[in-house]
Amino acid sequence: MFPRLLCSLSVLSLSIAPVQAAETNLLDLLNTPHLRSIDNLRDVAGTTTAYSTANDGTMRGGVFYRSNALTPSAADLATLNGLGIKSVYDLRNPSEIAGTPDTLPNGARYSNIDILGPSGSLPTGSLNSAADAIAMMKGINRSFVSDSGVRGQFTTLFNELAGVDGAALFHCTAGKDRTGWTAAVLLSIAGVDSATIMSDYLATNQYTAARVAATLAHMPPEMAAIYAPLLGVEASYLQASLDQVTAQFGSMDNYLKQGLGLSQETIYVLRGKMVFYNSLPGQAGLVGNAAAGAGLLQQLQNSKLSGTYSAYNYYLQSAIDGGSLGGVESTVGGQVHADAASYLLRQGAMVEQAAAPFASGTDLKIGQYRLWSTALAGYLGTDGSSQAASSNEHSQGLMIGLTQRFSEQLSGHAGFGYSRGNVGGAGGEVDTDWTFFTGGARYAFDGLERGLFVEGKANAGWLDYDSKRDLGGGLGTAKGDSHGTLSGATVAVGYRVPVSNMILEPSLGVRVSHLDVSGFQEKGSELALDVDSTQETRRSAVANLNVAFAPVGMGAWQLVPGVQVGYEHVLGDNDIYSEGQLLGLDVEQRAAFDNRDQFTGGVNVMANLGPLSLGAEVGASGGGDSHGFSGGLKASYLF
Repeated sequence: MFPRLLCSLSVLSLSIAPVQAAETNLLDLLNTPHLRSIDNLRDVAGTTTAYSTANDGTMRGGVFYRSNALTPSAADLATLNGLGIKSVYDLRNPSEIAGTPDTLPNGARYSNIDILGPSGSLPTGSLNSAADAIAMMKGINRSFVSDSGVRGQFTTLFNELAGVDGAALFHCTAGKDRTGWTAAVLLSIAGVDSATIMSDYLATNQYTAARVAATLAHMPPEMAAIYAPLLGVEASYLQASLDQVTAQFGSMDNYLKQGLGLSQETIYVLRGKMVFYNSLPGQAGLVGNAAAGAGLLQQLQNSKLSGTYSAYNYYLQSAIDGGSLGGVESTVGGQVHADAASYLLRQGAMVEQAAAPFASGTDLKIGQYRLWSTALAGYLGTDGSSQAASSNEHSQGLMIGLTQRFSEQLSGHAGFGYSRGNVGGAGGEVDTDWTFFTGGARYAFDGLERGLFVEGKANAGWLDYDSKRDLGGGLGTAKGDSHGTLSGATVAVGYRVPVSNMILEPSLGVRVSHLDVSGFQEKGSELALDVDSTQETRRSAVANLNVAFAPVGMGAWQLVPGVQVGYEHVLGDNDIYSEGQLLGLDVEQRAAFDNRDQFTGGVNVMANLGPLSLGAEVGASGGGDSHGFSGGLKASYLF
């Protein structure tokens, strides 16, 4: 009897609303349009302004709307159509729907989820006073939590709200009890504080004041006094539901998971739909690549990945709860692509160093030539900094060449080779395969054995590029592949002079390297980047000192030891960047190697037996936060 009476009173108040509702100053301040014919329509995100949430969040407007029954006037329907509502969830029972059927916004899908069901387990008894009515309302609100059938209907509703694509509206007859508890639960999931949730709940009394007053005015005073508590809301109604949550489940989180059976993923989807976090955990203290990565994660809240059943949404919401981005801020931006570009731009120097013992032709007579080969390997590590995560580089390769002396003053060399590189940094790894040709010439004004000389060296080749980035945080692995070209040249002036039992050969020059890698789209992760093409040129001033010592006899062999010292200074900007996009958002990352100055040093020994030479060299390099070593085995034959 009493549930039916309550519905009848609500219908009566709704039928009076269009002619009795009045605009107030309060209503003028609200963000949601206020409709005379649907007076309890409002945005779940807030009344006057969007609510703030825990962890520096702000409620998003236009996601979920709440209202009383949808009985709009023609003018109000036009306004309702402009809200972009795609789904309407009617929480009423069949008799309520039959009395006041919904008029749907254009394009909206209708679903009926009868929260109370046929009986709704509602309390029964006579209403003899306002106290009886209040007790009845508290009982109804407790049943939202205690009644298993009602909980099952709320489970359906929240799962539907999580999966809806676009704005959704839910309502009952008066938009205050079933609708009010739904809104309160959503606000709790969002992290809105309890005082604000209560204030939002009680706002129904302000929205519906004119309608309720008109309804009560049609009753005898004694009856109006008894039934007034049924037409509005009181704090004790919502508190009855909340107290039942505590008594039965211990916490709202347990109510959601145990009482309603919602998964953590669904709870996170609902929260992602409703809340935008103005900052992420630790974001304010980040700089460099990590700051750019965190900024990308933060901006992705406005992408199609947020508030959906995506790995990104689950990761982000977990990070909010855990208070840490879990290192993803350093991996998401693709620093390894910048590291790989920086590595490749320095490979020309490695090729020149490997060929150096054979390239000058000073040990040849006019017309002679030497066939040579060298196997090379190297490592360079760069410590992490506030700007970038650490990186490491490994390389190995083989080069075969021929050097010929054409005259007293001129020699030349040419060769081809293969170098495989592996670059690791910020959770990523890039493999590069470079097949190249190299060549050069030296001209000495007074003869190759002594005096002033000029020389030029060049290399160029084709590049295969494969990358893999483990993003962490359950976000999968992004893989990419591309191709390109790598080339470079060095021009130097030097002087060769015998001193005592050694030969000194200092030189000064300029080296230019150019890298051109095609852009590509990574695959394998929701956060895979669309990596821009890389077109970088590196210019450096170089200084080298090669020292060859007098041969030392060892049986039939002659050992020729040597020392090399080098210095390179980058001209212009010494930082290398990579750029990419994700869902229209840009991210830029800087390579860990950012040294303007780099020093190298090494020792070598060649063992000569007639026309045959065998040798080895080891070296080290350093500068700034970078440190490494290299080595190689060499062989040649003189014709």
